[in-house]
Amino acid sequence: MGTDDAELALDGFVEAVFKLIIDHHHRRVSELDLTLSQAQALRILRREALSTSKLAAELRISAPAVTQLTDRLTRKSLIDRKPVEGDRRMVLISLTVRGEGLVDGFRRNRNEVFARALSHLDRRDQAGVLDALKKISWALGAEVSQPEAVQPSVAAAGSRPPVHPAEASNLSTGARPVPVAKRIRMEWD
Repeated sequence: MGTDDAELALDGFVEAVFKLIIDHHHRRVSELDLTLSQAQALRILRREALSTSKLAAELRISAPAVTQLTDRLTRKSLIDRKPVEGDRRMVLISLTVRGEGLVDGFRRNRNEVFARALSHLDRRDQAGVLDALKKISWALGAEVSQPEAVQPSVAAAGSRPPVHPAEASNLSTGARPVPVAKRIRMEWD
């Protein structure tokens, strides 16, 4: 596959995914009267409870902005603030049961949309797409140093040691890595 083919494939995939996710999330977030920043905070807090300073850092917003954001989420009964024992200045933010249900509902809905899209493919292509998504998720996670990145199933099964992201696509084919011609920077805000 040439560089032009790869760029066209990536552009088409990213455009379709962004349109689907942005339209889907925007519609759901609007129905629930949430801003995109509030929805992002809920997603982050679904992983674990965080201090306000860590949440601000994850969201890349100031301490006063995270205070306003958490005030609004508290009024909507989506998060709880609890003081940390032994440190009166620190507050731990966690999702309420309602907040967890909201995030889980978003994920279920997203997974249903993806499953419907996959249903247009035959079983062999579905398996290939899922395998490729695991590999690209792992490679992208390694690229941005996200600890929750999914490792490819081949490496996760323990049959091979973890590989460098550039070699992730070669796990099943044994092909040599092809240098990436261009890096793409994506911003979400």
